Amino acid sequence: MGTIIDEIIDSLKKGQGKRVTDLVKMALEEGVTAQTILEEGFLSGMGQVADKFRNEEVGVPEILSVTRALDKGVQSLRRYTGANNEKEVGTVILGTVKGDMHDIGKNLVKMMMESKNIRVIDLGVDVSPRRFLDETLASKARIVCLSGILSQSEQDMRAVIKEFEEKGVRNRVYIMVGGYFMDEEQAKKIGADCYTEDAGTCAEKALQYLSKIDKKRHKQ
Repeated sequence: MGTIIDEIIDSLKKGQGKRVTDLVKMALEEGVTAQTILEEGFLSGMGQVADKFRNEEVGVPEILSVTRALDKGVQSLRRYTGANNEKEVGTVILGTVKGDMHDIGKNLVKMMMESKNIRVIDLGVDVSPRRFLDETLASKARIVCLSGILSQSEQDMRAVIKEFEEKGVRNRVYIMVGGYFMDEEQAKKIGADCYTEDAGTCAEKALQYLSKIDKKRHKQ
């Protein structure tokens, strides 16, 4: 098991999308679970790439190549496991805040959330507070997930939360934040509901919240 997972990580880091796709099929045929491929393969590999990017050991072209390989791998995993046929548990608005063009962390969160059958509306990078608000209202999403790794991300996330407050709809959404310069204390200071330091925990917290809402709805 370890060998093929290592191959997936290596191919992912090299941006070899076709090879990643083939390895996913091989791993599943060998009995490796989809969750293991996600967490020990994709999540671990992207985490290593993210560390290199933060240390300026790789550049944007390499990141784009790796991201494309990840997308193909995730699509392959869904195709072979039939994940798309399962009922979605809720909707999350996801994006990197205004002024920030980084998307590795955001993409990992999306991948992990979708693995738990959460519908993710990915707004991409450099997303304005107004767009976060408009897309949330249009989709009736119950969670807004803000990503940002720049030093000013705290202020940019606060601007998004303020947008919801000024429109009188802050109490309608659960706002989650994460990023290189964020921590639990900063999250509380800017008015966020939840801070998580990794994609796996973020997806789990989102699932817990959506499940809690669903239970309340059925009791009413």
